[in-house]
Amino acid sequence: MMNYANPMEGLLSVYADSGMKKKIGTLYKGSTCKCIARHEDLAIILYKVSMLGEYKVGFADPRGIQA
Repeated sequence: MMNYANPMEGLLSVYADSGMKKKIGTLYKGSTCKCIARHEDLAIILYKVSMLGEYKVGFADPRGIQA
């Protein structure tokens, strides 16, 4: 697994499905995640939910994350 961060000025949406229809979360600028796999040109990421201290897994556009 590689560690990544959201370097974009805006937000990076995270989705439950590879069709990117059901949004389940957001990575804010500077937030970190782990890319655990790739599927159909999407990154499957593991990220911490900021307020809860829990983790989620979802699909995101890999252009929005950097090592």
